[in-house]
Amino acid sequence: MQDPAQDITSVSPRNGDPAFPPAATPDLSSLLGRAISILHDLGPAMEPQERALSGLRDRLSEGRFQLAVLGQFKRGKSTLLNALLGEDILPSSVIPLTAIPAFIRHGKERTVKVHFLEQGKDTTIPCQSPEEMNRILLDYVSEEANPKNRKGVSSVEITHPSRILRDVVLIDTPGIGSTHRHNTEMTLNFLPQCDAALFLVSADPPITEVEVDFLRHVREKVACIFFVQNKVDYLTMPERETVIAFIRKVLSEKAGIAPEEKIFPVSAKQALLARLTGDETLLASSGISAITEHLVDFLAREKTRVLSEAVRRKALDVLHDTSLRVSLERKSLGMPIADLEKKLSLFQNKVDEAERQRRQMQDVLSGDHRRVVALLEEVCAGIREQAEMHLQGVASRAMSTGGDPDPRNVEAAIAQEIPVYFEHTLGEVTERFDREMVAVLSAHREKAEALSESIRAAASTIFEIPHHRASPGGPLVLAREPYWVSRRTWSGMLGLISPDLVDRALPRAMREKRLRGRIAREIHSLVVQNVENLRWATLQNVDAAFRVFSREIDEELARTIDATHGAIAAAYRQRKERAEEIAERVRFLGEASRTLQELIAALSDTPG
Repeated sequence: MQDPAQDITSVSPRNGDPAFPPAATPDLSSLLGRAISILHDLGPAMEPQERALSGLRDRLSEGRFQLAVLGQFKRGKSTLLNALLGEDILPSSVIPLTAIPAFIRHGKERTVKVHFLEQGKDTTIPCQSPEEMNRILLDYVSEEANPKNRKGVSSVEITHPSRILRDVVLIDTPGIGSTHRHNTEMTLNFLPQCDAALFLVSADPPITEVEVDFLRHVREKVACIFFVQNKVDYLTMPERETVIAFIRKVLSEKAGIAPEEKIFPVSAKQALLARLTGDETLLASSGISAITEHLVDFLAREKTRVLSEAVRRKALDVLHDTSLRVSLERKSLGMPIADLEKKLSLFQNKVDEAERQRRQMQDVLSGDHRRVVALLEEVCAGIREQAEMHLQGVASRAMSTGGDPDPRNVEAAIAQEIPVYFEHTLGEVTERFDREMVAVLSAHREKAEALSESIRAAASTIFEIPHHRASPGGPLVLAREPYWVSRRTWSGMLGLISPDLVDRALPRAMREKRLRGRIAREIHSLVVQNVENLRWATLQNVDAAFRVFSREIDEELARTIDATHGAIAAAYRQRKERAEEIAERVRFLGEASRTLQELIAALSDTPG
């Protein structure tokens, strides 16, 4: 009897078989779709690989460029964003004193999703027109409709059908120097999640000390910063050149920006009018095209290229694993049962050893988790001490304004300082523990990848099948919730510290001493409360990072074992239980193997 697995080169796909369509040269997304279809037809055993490729395809489609738009109030950020979108949807006629950020994403319909500080209140509002969207946004971001943010809005998320949003998510951030100083720190804490920042300046005045100081911090948070000089329609051509030269000089001398950094002159007002009226001449003279082409199209394409290359490499690893599984099953179905049992026993020993190593890795990972949490407790203890000293200094300065100390001055000073201080501290703590976790988890990932690779190599050696070494993982990135949607608030209100009747009868020195004592106790209480908020927020990120990473280690090893030992064990069961189906299964696997190799070749040749 001929071995049904020996002549694999003579097997060809059936005409019109939808499971294995002819090879083609489509784009990456289409190749992934074809691979997903093949994995689906290979049966339930391939569900993990099918899910992995589906996730990669989703990641490819959702990997839009994130561009934050920064600038001082009245620089024209909203008008510029409206010009990029081609519609007047963002309010620009009022100062949004509530300083609520807006995330603008692509969608077939116009909608406004409002995120509230209180969980469970989020609401999505469909909009039939740009005018309606503008009115709805005004209800939540204007001081008139939402004074001092009494509605408790955290952020708004806008979907819009503009072509530019197919590749880019635009983020309208609170203006620098707004009524709430901690909005600057909020913006800085959010920037590391963005791919680039667009910084607006204008000619009235060209650039301020507040903007320069902000830029120094921005440079530490985001890799790419691009500059736009808005409102150039108010300037003559010589005046434009003079202002740009002045801005370039200030950026170089005071913010460390390279003198050759490009500054885009634009009139956002003219650009928006041109988009609304279809005036191509006005559009060309507004300067908006240079921003669209250079800052959006080019950068979005570059990110897409990098993302596509990462997805392509990962997809190749999945397909190589699938090909290995198919080859192992075919080889197992074709060899004598005694040889199969011997090889299965040998490989089982390797799997058992890998399981022991996995448990040891998880024990070490749990220990590292505990050490990071202990470090967090130590850091927070230091923050509590430093915060009390800092706020005591704020209180002392507020009390030394002359005359009898006024508790209201102290209350106002503390209430103003706490959000700024703790927002800044949160940013520092988040950066520190992100670095700590990346260092710890990267080492664990290398060991986990090596363990999975050793199983594939063992299977290939024992069953004499060619082996493809998986590509190493890229830089470890910790996913954490954007700050503005995390529902976190700082408590800055002191309790009752006004003098009581007894105080009023005491000499001034004694009144002041008693008042300082009450203030010290109130500050201690506020510090404990706010540091706990900070500690809890950081702890959630730490716990989530270790929890997700621990699960991924187990899942990756389980997938590898299933793709190797699982394939061999399935073939062994089929040999024992359904021997009559072996020939058909081997033929089917031969077709699958050939198609997989075609896909691997196509993916290898597809540019990222």
